Amino acid sequence: MANARPAGRRLRNHINMNKAYSVIVLRDTQMRRFAVSRSGLRCLLWTVLLLVVWGASSLSEYVALQEKKVHEVVTRAQAQRASVSGLRERTVEVRELLSRWKGFRERIQASLPSRFRAASADRSEDEELQQILGALQRELKRMISSFPSEWPLRGRVVSGVGMRTSPWTGKAEFHSGLDIPNPVGTPVYATGDAIVESAGPRDGKGKTVILDHGQEIRTLYAHLSEILVNQGERVQKGQRIALVGNSGKSTGPHLHYEVRVNGIAIDPRKNFIGVTPEN
Repeated sequence: MANARPAGRRLRNHINMNKAYSVIVLRDTQMRRFAVSRSGLRCLLWTVLLLVVWGASSLSEYVALQEKKVHEVVTRAQAQRASVSGLRERTVEVRELLSRWKGFRERIQASLPSRFRAASADRSEDEELQQILGALQRELKRMISSFPSEWPLRGRVVSGVGMRTSPWTGKAEFHSGLDIPNPVGTPVYATGDAIVESAGPRDGKGKTVILDHGQEIRTLYAHLSEILVNQGERVQKGQRIALVGNSGKSTGPHLHYEVRVNGIAIDPRKNFIGVTPEN
C-alpha cells in the first residue's frame, strides 16, 4: 500500500502537468474545438518572446548602422567645406600679396632719380619680374573664374543638401544637391569656367551635364529637357549650357544642381554662392 500511494501521486502530477486548455471557435452554426497543452502553450510563449528579442536587436543594429553612415557623410562634407574655405582664403591672400608687390614696385620707381628711371625700366630683371607678375595675375584670374560662384538660374530652392524624406519611398535619404523648380525650357547657365566632362542621359537624373572646373571641383545639372553643349567643350561662367526639363526620375519640372569637391557633395549656398537667387 505504501508503494501504491507515491505511484498514484506521480500519476496525478503527470496529469496536472499535461492538462490541456480548450479553445472554442464559433463560425456561423459551426463550432470547432482545439486543445492546447500547458507545455505546448509555454513553448509558444517562449518562441514569441525570442522572436521579439531578436527583432528588437536587429532593429537596434540597423538604426546604429544608418546613424554611422550619416555621421560619416556629414564628417566628410565638413572636411571638404574646410578645405574649400582654406582655398578661398589663400586666393584672397595671393591677391593681396600681388597688390602689395605692385605698390612696392611703384614706390621704388618713384623714389629713383629721373635719370635712372628709364634705365631701370629697361633692365632684364624688371622685364622678368613683370612677366612673372603677369603670369600670376592670369592664373589667379583663371582660378577665380573657374570657381562655381554663380547660380545656374534664378528660383526658389525647395530642397537642399542633406537628409530628407524620399518622395518615392517615404524613407530618409541623403539629397546631394539643390532642387530649383522652373518651367520647362528655362535657360540653365554654367556657374564657372569649366570643361564639359559629360553631356547626356544619366540613370535616375535624365539628361545631365557635368562640368569639370579643375581643383577636383565639379558641378552637375540634371533633369534637363535639352543639352546645348558637347563633351570636351570649354564653357565660360554665365554661358547657357542647357534648358530646364522633367527628364529622369522627377516629381516635376526643375533643375537638380550639385557641387562636388573631391567627389563629396557640398552645399553651394554655404561655400560659393553669397545671394539666394529667389524671384
